[in-house]
Amino acid sequence: MSVITTQASLFTAPVPAVYEDYLMVINPDIKVTSDVNYSKKKAAEILGSYAGKHSIPHISLASFSGNPLKEDLLVNEIRYHIMGRLKASFIWLEDYGCFPTSGTVYIKPKPKEYFESVLRTIYPALAVCSAVNKGRKLILYKEPHITIARGMNREKTNKLWDTFKDKKYENKFIADTLTLLRRDSANDLYKVVAEFKL
Repeated sequence: MSVITTQASLFTAPVPAVYEDYLMVINPDIKVTSDVNYSKKKAAEILGSYAGKHSIPHISLASFSGNPLKEDLLVNEIRYHIMGRLKASFIWLEDYGCFPTSGTVYIKPKPKEYFESVLRTIYPALAVCSAVNKGRKLILYKEPHITIARGMNREKTNKLWDTFKDKKYENKFIADTLTLLRRDSANDLYKVVAEFKL
């Protein structure tokens, strides 16, 4: 009798949620991607290998921990919140910037108000969705940027920033899609989960 009870309790026990890392981004077009990769190549000539050297150029909007078993729910929640509320927009890129504390050199996108409106729109979907791990911080990136290099110590940051701070760069692209990525724990790379047309 006790054996049957034990087996039954094994089958009815709740399965613990397994959470993985998610990232919501805006990807630039091919021309901008090519320009960013060229800047990364120049950075590698100065620094050698560095964090972010091989990452695909993007503008991070939000990162969070989510349950891949509830991924459909997450995608539907995001789609519901952005439908009819966000429109495609030109993103203007102008020159380079630096976050000294995180050792990041980047390209500056604008208008900042557009990114603020995107964050206001997607935040409710992420805040209420049961697929999102409420025990871990939901990060909204309020300073939009396209990373050239990141995670550098002060010496490398200063060295790279001395090269880029006076360089001029201007370009634009149309942001017409938001992309949801999930980190593949096997190889630590992000894979596309869903794209949301604006």
